[in-house]
Amino acid sequence: MAAGHQIARKTLVNYAFAVACLATLVVGIVFVNLDRSLTTREVLSALGLNLIASVIFAVIFSVLSTRIQEKSLQQSLKDTFTAFSSELTATVAQGNKEFLPIALYPPLDPKDGLYGDRFNVDMIRSLEETGFYAFRGPSARYVAARLRASNHYPQQVKVAMLSPGDPRAIGRRAADRVYWERFAGKDIQELESDLRHELIISVVSLFDYRRFCPVNLLYIEDTAVYRYEMFDDSVYISWYHGAQSQAKEMPESLRFSANSFLYKTLRLDLTRSFDMSSNNNKVTFTPEHNDDYLAQHLAGVLGEPVNQSDIDRWRQDYQSYVEDFSNYMKSVYRDIRRLR
Repeated sequence: MAAGHQIARKTLVNYAFAVACLATLVVGIVFVNLDRSLTTREVLSALGLNLIASVIFAVIFSVLSTRIQEKSLQQSLKDTFTAFSSELTATVAQGNKEFLPIALYPPLDPKDGLYGDRFNVDMIRSLEETGFYAFRGPSARYVAARLRASNHYPQQVKVAMLSPGDPRAIGRRAADRVYWERFAGKDIQELESDLRHELIISVVSLFDYRRFCPVNLLYIEDTAVYRYEMFDDSVYISWYHGAQSQAKEMPESLRFSANSFLYKTLRLDLTRSFDMSSNNNKVTFTPEHNDDYLAQHLAGVLGEPVNQSDIDRWRQDYQSYVEDFSNYMKSVYRDIRRLR
């Protein structure tokens, strides 16, 4: 159909051109015949001169028009490529903001009190300016210690972690820790017991942080593939099963800005998880709650009685567990204040 239209259009153009030429020729012959004194030789001589003038005009016009067309074409191409380049650059830049990380942190094993300076300094800067903090992962073991070390307290804290009363999820995460250097030589039962205890003292530490800010806690069936800590300006995602991360206690981490697709998706997903979960899987710790409330909560989660001596012991265990990390955080804050 389209080919037929093109042929018809071309035929019409050729016909119009032929008619125009014929009409011009007829008019020219009529004008020549008006002068009866002209001989055939004179007419042919004038026609020859006009043909020579036409050739000269055509050459001059062709040269000039070609140069003008070349300059016009070059300018047009330049403008087109400039516009395309600007559009492409803007598209790539927007794609970088939406889909690419703004920082990458290598995996490591904490040694000699070191936990990754660049990672923690960047996270401190995010924490010092945020009103929102969220954690999602298997164990929130360092969350309360990090928040307590800060000079700034968020207005909203959300933590999603494994329940210490979920043996299946604990077993899955414990199996991943077999390759950690500081757990070398322990069997899976010991690792499961250690992780269960770690989760319990993490809950106690989050309860104690309620004095600074209400803490929203959600128990999830985390698959231990990744974890993240989220602030107003960015999210830090740690990938447990990266090529170099599986045997490292601190896995490879990436930072994405608040404008990224991943940040917006994770924040909305976390918010909906809290909204949609049943009351049996979540709790909010506020300053009005006392240790009796914590004991009652943990008894329901663990399925066994919990008393005040248990809570006191777990508090002490947590302080011992994070002592090295807390000292590291204090040294980082001292270095930051000294550089300001």
